[in-house]
Amino acid sequence: MLTLLKRFKKLLIVLSFPYLYVLFLLVAPTNQQILAPGGLTPVYETVEIEGITMSSQFHTIYVYNYYPMTPFQGFLASLGDRMDVYPLSVRDKDTSWRDEYLAGQVSKLSSLQISVIKAYELASIEDDKIAITHHFEGLMISYRPSRIKELQIGDIVLSINGENYSDHDELGFTELAKAREATLLIKRVQENEVSYHEVSYVLDDDEPGLRYYPNYVIEQATPSFTLPGLDSVVGGPSGGMIQTLSIYVSLLKLNIGDIKIAGTGTILMSGNVGLIGGIRQKIYTAIDQDVDLFFIPKAHLEDIDDMNYPFDLIAVETIEQAVNALYEAIN
Repeated sequence: MLTLLKRFKKLLIVLSFPYLYVLFLLVAPTNQQILAPGGLTPVYETVEIEGITMSSQFHTIYVYNYYPMTPFQGFLASLGDRMDVYPLSVRDKDTSWRDEYLAGQVSKLSSLQISVIKAYELASIEDDKIAITHHFEGLMISYRPSRIKELQIGDIVLSINGENYSDHDELGFTELAKAREATLLIKRVQENEVSYHEVSYVLDDDEPGLRYYPNYVIEQATPSFTLPGLDSVVGGPSGGMIQTLSIYVSLLKLNIGDIKIAGTGTILMSGNVGLIGGIRQKIYTAIDQDVDLFFIPKAHLEDIDDMNYPFDLIAVETIEQAVNALYEAIN
């Protein structure tokens, strides 16, 4: 047998090349990532309000992000226009899958905090029995260079170079957080245990800065609410606008008829609706899911001006515009 193998050694090596090449195409990583259409999540699975039946018509939308992309995935993406390919950034290359998941949970939590606050505030204009109180309490870390082991995704920054969050609004404190050299006081919550740590760092010239999301503490809300969606694996901040609309409609018990509503766009405490990633893939997802009405940030219109879709599209810049547009649509 050994003699036979030696005799055909060169032939076996030659024959193995096609198999190795196919294996390379299937599993070898590249420096690119791919975005593909995803699915919908009903908002009633994410937010529950005491004594209120959540509207079943509203859905947030997600896409699939594969990274690092393999050559075979790149080939599949090139066969049509439903998937887009992007280069991996320095930040992407530095982020593990675990940290990417944790960052998605951080941004989702911040998005839900603001969605609840804005929806309650808007609904209280129509019904004074609805009320909410809250305060800004620092910034949640969603990215830090992986070499800074003392910081973890989800840590809450309470002070930056001796300046406390309580002395600033969200915008001012976020501006302080852009410092390339800083000493942070952070609050860490792990398994219901709270600890505090002081961490100093100096970023290299070519190193990406830290990323944060605002942390808002809701002191009291009438009616009370829970956020079961925090336990889901889907993360990210892009459901902010639709979450806010769904909570608003549910609080006021508005009858909007048998209509399937979805959309995308972050929500800021100012009421502005922010841009998101994967807008084209989200349009394709809405088409696949037979959506009737789709909300997007107005600034994304130019990104989809060559696309055809069967649903009504509403483009807005603020949550107030979205509420007014919804009233017009259902009337």
